[in-house]
Amino acid sequence: MTPATDTETVSPRIARLARGLKLGANSMLVTLFGDVVAPRPQAVWLGSLIRLAAPFGINDRLVRTATFRLTADDWLSATRIGRRSYYGLSTTGLQRVLHAGKRIYSGEAAEWDGNWTLVMVRGDVRATIRQKLRRELLWEGFGAIAPGVLAHPNADLASLREIVLAAHAQEYVAVMEAHGLEGFSIRPLQVLMHQTFKLGDVATAWGALVRRFSPLVEDAAGLAPVDAFFVRTLLVHEYRRVLLRDPNLPEALLPQDWPGRTARELSRTLYMALVGPSEDYLHRVVEVADGSLLDASQILRERFGAGPQAVP
Repeated sequence: MTPATDTETVSPRIARLARGLKLGANSMLVTLFGDVVAPRPQAVWLGSLIRLAAPFGINDRLVRTATFRLTADDWLSATRIGRRSYYGLSTTGLQRVLHAGKRIYSGEAAEWDGNWTLVMVRGDVRATIRQKLRRELLWEGFGAIAPGVLAHPNADLASLREIVLAAHAQEYVAVMEAHGLEGFSIRPLQVLMHQTFKLGDVATAWGALVRRFSPLVEDAAGLAPVDAFFVRTLLVHEYRRVLLRDPNLPEALLPQDWPGRTARELSRTLYMALVGPSEDYLHRVVEVADGSLLDASQILRERFGAGPQAVP
């Protein structure tokens, strides 16, 4: 591996892309591990994490504190080799980012069959179990429609089963399927979804993402590697942030001008243009515990439902 030079920094024009955003160390590291590390099961040197986080205004002290906290929260696992510390995703952390990745990088949602998955939680469940279960289900895209009742129109049952098992909540959770009845208006359901998921706020956030990143589409493929890495990471970070608030409702429950559609298409186009140069940068600057950074091009080609032909 040939280290990048110290003068390889993000250009001022590209750095301005992050203006006005609050980029926390914990959240940014989760983005980096989900987008860069998860496709290749390797542990990354702390010094490389510090270097990757620096362009986003996150200094080495914040990175050290964030890795400590994420390790304590069972996101990361630490390995010591000589005087160096390396961090990889823990089993739980990998499960979390893979679940999130199904939503972030998936293609178009399958046609909705009108069914809902309902998760009902017993009232006598311990607070620690209830909090963990609720956090993971909200991350998975469920909406809390009433106390102890969460719903999802396109639930991944395998992921749901893993979440329930990981929370040790098998004895406290009932999972059922619901379907709307003919003869009753769908309008109350649309209003309920709008209220439950605060779709007005989500639409505003999607619109802001489109305005921020759309000016870069035409010249994305020609960006310098370090700039491509910066844009790619910031794009996924902001996309993930909005997506965690978006239930990815079926078309029948969304307004015709829903900006999430434009945001997904923009993100697919931009991400595919950025993959090549950003991967060049990562292979130059990231040091791992075992050999060199693995080639993840096969996985990256399939993100956002782009298909293997999207990345050369």
